This record gives sequence, C-alpha cells and structure tokens, in this order.
Amino acid sequence: MVAESQFPSLEDEIDPFANAPTRTLSETVRPLADAYDDRIGDRDRSTWRWFDAVEPEFRLSCVDDERGRRVRDAKVLATMFITVIDDVAERHGDRATLEELLLVPFDSRPADPTRDGVDGAYVRFQQELWDALLLQFRESPRAEEFEPLFRFDVRQALQSVDYSALLARYPGLAGERELRTYDVYNMMLFPFADIDLANAPKFERRDLSAVRDVVARGQRMARIGNWIASWERELTEGDYSSGVVVRALESGIVSIDELRALQQQPSAAAVGAIANRIRDAGIEAAFVDRWRREYERGADYCGEIASVDVRAYLDGFVPIFRSQLVRRGRA
Repeated sequence: MVAESQFPSLEDEIDPFANAPTRTLSETVRPLADAYDDRIGDRDRSTWRWFDAVEPEFRLSCVDDERGRRVRDAKVLATMFITVIDDVAERHGDRATLEELLLVPFDSRPADPTRDGVDGAYVRFQQELWDALLLQFRESPRAEEFEPLFRFDVRQALQSVDYSALLARYPGLAGERELRTYDVYNMMLFPFADIDLANAPKFERRDLSAVRDVVARGQRMARIGNWIASWERELTEGDYSSGVVVRALESGIVSIDELRALQQQPSAAAVGAIANRIRDAGIEAAFVDRWRREYERGADYCGEIASVDVRAYLDGFVPIFRSQLVRRGRA
C-alpha cells in the first residue's frame, strides 16, 4: 500500500524516468519509428522512448517473463498507432484524413489514402503500423482467444479520438461526465491489458471481469496524469478536450467565448492569462485527489483476483504519475 507521504504531488521535482530520452528502441520498433520520423514527424522520438521506459510499471503480473520484450514492443507500436490518429484529429484538425484512419483496423471498408482531401502519407503509414502491431499481437500464445477483445477495445480508443475531434469543433459540447465516459479510452489501457493477457498462459479467465474493473481504474488514473501534464501545451494548439480545461469551463473559470476567441486568434498573452486563472483555481490539485481515489477504489480488489497482483499493477502508476506531474506543460 502506498503511504500518504509517498503519493505523487504537484510539488514533485524528480522525474523517475528522466533518462528515458537516452533509451534505444528495439529492433522491432525502430524501423517503424524511423518511418514515422521520415513520413510523419509530428512528435520526436522521446515520446516512444518514454513509453518504452514506463511500460513494465503497469504490465499485468501474469505475463510470462519470457514474453516481456514482445509485450513491450506491441504496446509501443499501439501507442504510436493511437498517437498518429490523435494528432491528425487534434493538432491538425484534418477531418477527411481522420475518417480514413478510423477505418484502418477494420474490414468494413478499406481506408483509402487516395481519397480527395486525404493526406495519404498518414493513411499509408498507419496501415503499415497496424499490420506490424497485429502481427506482433498474433504471435502471442493466447492471441486467438483475446483478439476479438483486443479489436473491441481498439474500437473504443478510436471512438475516443473521434469524440475529442468533435470537442475541437464544438467547445460547448465539453462535459466532464462524457470525458470520463469516452475520452479516457484514448489511454489504450484496455488494449494494453489485452496484449498482456494474450501473453499470460496462466491467467484464469474467471478473473477477467474483475481485472477489467481494475484496468478501468488504471485508465482513469493514466488519463488524469495526461490531462495535468498536457493541458497547457494543448491550449496553445487550440485543443480544449483536457479534463482540466473542461472542469474550468464547467466551473465558470473560463468561458466558451474565451476559448473560441483563443481558437481564432491564439497569442501567448491570452493563453498565459487563461492558464494562470486555471492554475490559481486549484483544478490540478483537485485532479490529483481524484487520482488517489481511483487508486484506493482499485485497491479494493486486492485479494479478490487470484491470477493478477492488483497491488503491483496499481503501484506501477505511482512513478508514472509522478513523471507526468514533473513534465506538465511539456508533455
């Protein structure tokens, strides 16, 4: 159990993963990262390196030790996959390309990189990335058993991105209840758990429902950390989907008119004024408290799940959250 004094706080100054930017990606991931740099380039490689460093912290304990590298690689590719589509939706606001990217994992209609108005480079890269991710998943011992669940959970993550894109078009749509319903799936914790379970020969299927309840808590914890880490940077990009900004909107600390004006004529002074108001209102601290409550409720499952160490899973989010808090404004 994490002691009160050991919980992350806004005053933390030491990033447990400060050395992540120096990591070398695996031979499986590196060719896709190289292709991303050459053809997409919205993020630098530190994004994948940071995730590569933190992945073992929240890996389910039932994963076969010999499968650890394969599990990590699959999750890095999955992170790259959701990041590409998220950036098209939120950084670029490219609806035509987004609509094609949403089709990539599914067979209902093949994504078309040549469609009018579509950035074909993104679609072609995403198709290659999905093929690599699916190949990595299918080499897991229990892939056939868990692939339907994996595809279902990927679909929820893509719906989350689509929801965020709608928020960018309609700032008045934002509400914290819907964020907790849709937006949290952007964190990909359920597909990550599916990757773990596909590589866990001793996992007991009777534990699946309870494990997913715990993963849901972890996903909300991860999203809270991401909101706190990224809301200031996203303000400058015209992205107002962070729970921090939505809470400020619902609390009357900022108005829809201010956000629309900022979207039309962004400036450092205007962003800074709004950011200062949000910080002074203590919204970040309120979300830190919410993170602790999610941890504590997830811990209620300790002792109820035989084939997964719930405490180890939840404790793994502690250094990740600390890193997110230290990196806020830069993530």
